[in-house]
Amino acid sequence: MKCALVVGCGYSGERLGGRLLELGYRVVGTTRSEERAALLESAGIEPLVGDLQAPGTVAKLAELDAEVVFHLAPPQGEDKEPLAQVLEAVARPALQAFIYASSTSVYGDWGGQWVDETTEVDPASVAGRERRLAEDAVVELGDVLGISKRICRITGIYGPGRTLRGALESGRYKLISGRDTWVNRVHVDDLVRGLLAAWQRGSDGRVYNLVDAEPHRASEFANLAADLHGLAQPDWIGEEEARRIYGEAQLRRKLDSKRVRSVRLGAELGVELKYPNYRVGLPAAIAEEREERLTGARRGRV
Repeated sequence: MKCALVVGCGYSGERLGGRLLELGYRVVGTTRSEERAALLESAGIEPLVGDLQAPGTVAKLAELDAEVVFHLAPPQGEDKEPLAQVLEAVARPALQAFIYASSTSVYGDWGGQWVDETTEVDPASVAGRERRLAEDAVVELGDVLGISKRICRITGIYGPGRTLRGALESGRYKLISGRDTWVNRVHVDDLVRGLLAAWQRGSDGRVYNLVDAEPHRASEFANLAADLHGLAQPDWIGEEEARRIYGEAQLRRKLDSKRVRSVRLGAELGVELKYPNYRVGLPAAIAEEREERLTGARRGRV
C-alpha cells in the first residue's frame, strides 16, 4: 500500500491524516507523546513515537519509503540538523514531494499592509527567523538530494477544538488597546485541502500562502467567538500590562500586523475555500465542536 508520512502529527496532522486515509494511503504520523499516539491509532493513523533528533527514529522514517511527506513539526531552534536528517532519510525513489509547513511569520510586521508570496521575507520574531532558516534548508538540501519540495506558509489555524473557548472562559485572552492588529486565519479543513493541493498540483520549490480570503482585526474574531460561545467579550489591556503578562514570543505574535493574500492557492492550485472567512468558518467550527462534545457525552453514558 502507498505510504504517506506526517511529521509532527498534531491537531492539523490528524485532520490531514484522515483525508489521506480516505485517499487510500497507509498513513504514518510521528509524535513524541504516548497519549497522542493512542489518539492517532484510534483514528487509523500508525503512530511513530520518538524524538526526531534520535537516530533510531530517523532510521524508521527511511524504512517507510513514503510517497509523500508532510513536515508539520516546528523548527528545533536554529539548528538545521534535525530537519536535514529527516530530508536525507525520506529521500527515496518513491518520494513524489516533500511539503514543508512554514509560517506567515517569516514576512514580519508590515503595519497592516498587504503581503503575498512575492513579498520579500523579513522576520521580526525569533520564531519567524527559525522558520526562514528552515525554509532555506528545505530548498537548499532538497536541491542537493533531488527532492521535489513545496513551502506552505500557514497562518492562525482554527477549527473544532480551536475556537478560543478555553482562553475566553478563563479570561486569559486579552486584546491590546491601540493595537487591534490585522490578523489572518485559515480553517483546518481548508488548510488540509491546501496541503494536499500543494502536493498534487504544486511546483518544485514554490511558495504557497495557505490563508483564507479575508484578513480581519484581532478583536473581530475574538468578539464573535465570545458571542457564539455565550461568553463575555475579552478585556482590553494596555501595552505595558501586556509586556508584563506575556512572554516575548507571544507578545510579538499579538503585535505583528499584516494582511496576507494568497495569490497562488486558487490561481495555481485550484483550491476553492470552503470557509473563505471567519464569519462562515467560526460558526461551523463551533457547531462541530459542540456535536463532538455531545457525541462524547452520549458514548460515555452507553
